[in-house]
Amino acid sequence: MATDPKTINHYNENADGYHRHVSDPNESTFHAYYEKPAIRAELPPLTGLDVISIGCGSGVDARWLADNGAKKVVGVDISTGLIEIAMRENPDLEFQVMDMEQLSFKDESFDLAYSSLAIHYVDDWTQPLKEAYRILKPRGSYVFSCGHPIDSAVEYRSENGYKYALLGRKVNQATRERTIYGDYLAADSDGVKPVKGILADMEITVYHRTFSKMLEQIQAAGFKIERMVEPQPTEGMKVADPQVFEQLSKIPCFMIWVLRKQ
Repeated sequence: MATDPKTINHYNENADGYHRHVSDPNESTFHAYYEKPAIRAELPPLTGLDVISIGCGSGVDARWLADNGAKKVVGVDISTGLIEIAMRENPDLEFQVMDMEQLSFKDESFDLAYSSLAIHYVDDWTQPLKEAYRILKPRGSYVFSCGHPIDSAVEYRSENGYKYALLGRKVNQATRERTIYGDYLAADSDGVKPVKGILADMEITVYHRTFSKMLEQIQAAGFKIERMVEPQPTEGMKVADPQVFEQLSKIPCFMIWVLRKQ
């Protein structure tokens, strides 16, 4: 299984807490004032579309998609605990426990595939992207967000009460000795590496991959890239958390991909 089993267990065991988190803009500022406005701005008009929400979590995005015009919304997630909440909170929508690498839908079932911050839990994008391609109708779109490789390439260090996220180098001016921090290229593992502790030190593994590896795996699935967006935080973030607003205005945390089935 490409998703780390510990990640799945974490979301099963903490499903209620996760749902409360993503449902409260005051708590989930990265969602409310950064990622959600950015990904929703890239969606086509939803009216009349059959939409699949891949990695739907507790169904918050599926609810939004349905309320904003989608004709049909189906949510799938690998976490049983999250799907149980999604079904309870949205009895009028369809949800299934399902791995994004093995989608149990017929070819050309959906007009739009949507996925918010889920695919970075998978070590190889190729198979889930091929599955998304398969179930999309001709000219269908896949709009998804994921962690930015600049954010996942860093090296974490804790010292004197501070947690450092380091990416770069330190050069001794006298000896020219270099100390390197972080690893963007992940050359020892072909551009992909597991990263733990990136999400508040939780027992979760996300997978860093270089920008070139992302392009390689997207193209291997057959998609045409329409655009990639490195979002800016909204004014709401500036009010909710000015220091995070300043950080995200200079260093990206997420990215949005808009793909088209040819």
